[in-house]
Amino acid sequence: MATLEGIILLNSSTAALQIVNTKTGEKLENVTREFSESDINSPIFSTEIMRRALEQVHKFQQLLRDYAVKTVQLFGSETLSQMKNAVYFADQVESTTGLKIQWLNGNQESFYRQLALRQADNQQQLMQAGQNIFVLGMSSTRIDLGYFEHDRFAFSQHSAVGPVRLAQTLNAMSIGVAQETAFAIELINSKLADFWHMLPPFKAVDSLILLGADAAQQIFLPENQHRMTVSRTAIQVVTDDLSNLNDQAIMEKYAVELNDVPFVLTEMLLLLNVMQAINVSSLQISDLTVLDGLSVKDVHADDDIITAARGIADRYMVEKQHRELVLTYAHQLFDRLKKIHHLTARDRLLLGVAALVHDVGSFINSQKHYQYSEEILTGIDLYGLATVEQRMIASIARYHSAETPDDALRTVEDFSPAQRLRIAKLSAILRLADALDDGRRQKITQLTVSIGESQVTITAQTSADLQLEIFVFTQKASFFEAVFGMPIVLKRKGKRS
Repeated sequence: MATLEGIILLNSSTAALQIVNTKTGEKLENVTREFSESDINSPIFSTEIMRRALEQVHKFQQLLRDYAVKTVQLFGSETLSQMKNAVYFADQVESTTGLKIQWLNGNQESFYRQLALRQADNQQQLMQAGQNIFVLGMSSTRIDLGYFEHDRFAFSQHSAVGPVRLAQTLNAMSIGVAQETAFAIELINSKLADFWHMLPPFKAVDSLILLGADAAQQIFLPENQHRMTVSRTAIQVVTDDLSNLNDQAIMEKYAVELNDVPFVLTEMLLLLNVMQAINVSSLQISDLTVLDGLSVKDVHADDDIITAARGIADRYMVEKQHRELVLTYAHQLFDRLKKIHHLTARDRLLLGVAALVHDVGSFINSQKHYQYSEEILTGIDLYGLATVEQRMIASIARYHSAETPDDALRTVEDFSPAQRLRIAKLSAILRLADALDDGRRQKITQLTVSIGESQVTITAQTSADLQLEIFVFTQKASFFEAVFGMPIVLKRKGKRS
């Protein structure tokens, strides 16, 4: 019997639904409906727009009932979450439909777009085997640039520069039509200067794939066609045309809605800036969306998140040998202590990310680096993780070292009780993993874990002296005992060299 799942995604102007067979991945329904027109100057939902959005969700629920779908997830975009009255809208949705909105941040949206691309690649043939490619995700307020080297995800970087945000700046400055294009180019160059400066090294790319970018899809992508290759010259021609046409002419020639006219030009200029910076002559435009990625079950998804965390660690010059060994130890301890910790596969992923980035604070100062690690990780985005997960990683990094949350976990009281407990458990495991390489000499060749009735014993196989590691491990083990109610000790095994 088929297992069906319904996934609904709401953004500031549209509602979309997919009904998916989770066993085969087949999409039985794929529906998108607009409930409002884009308005770059509107910071809130009007009561009428709220009513229309709710009406679409109710219609989706009826369709879901027709298919006898029992499992339904409702997501909200980052743009929607930033509406000033989004919290009231979310409450109305939950009270009238019974569905709770799961808010996505921009990094998650980029992550899910790229999952959709990889899953749909056989159909769209966008990513050719062995090629180096960039994937550009463009939303109204940001761009995300992901790099794949020989089919493997290498890094992702974003900038809070999007066509709508640029158009808002131009509108606020009352730039004249004659100067608009020149000023917009200068503005984009200034906003993206640091973005290009901080971009990690990459090899010559064969292709740039564009996801999102509503205006580009509307202008270049033929109806009922899912992908299209467009040259940089063609984009330049359209850009020049937009620079010389008035609003009415743009609406008539390119079938653009009045409210969309202000950011059509800024979107084209952004595309040209990116293509020039990475030196590609053509652009592949795809209609794949965040919603397509939300229905994907990809075995490589966690690997991409770990790869992105390594990129953060590299940026802050975290010692590679130590962090990789701590990652290995953390995963080994997690896997062998399942009977005690009762955590999930998602928690294992969060522990892995924390293991890689826990020492980023040393970039500022090695003294009390754990406090700086928390500050840094609170202020940056971690690819593929929810906002609350990012905050959890920051707290776990804080408590990996000498400092511990108190018995009541008051120092992490901004989290729910369940989240605070997860933070405590993962911090306790990470502390021990870090202690196993406290001397930064990679002494241990093998770990075994024995869970007794009254004690957990970690046995480290090594030919080296382990006195320092045992001392530090014993100090950090007190928090493990407090969290799990069982003492844990480290023992050495092996002939001394």
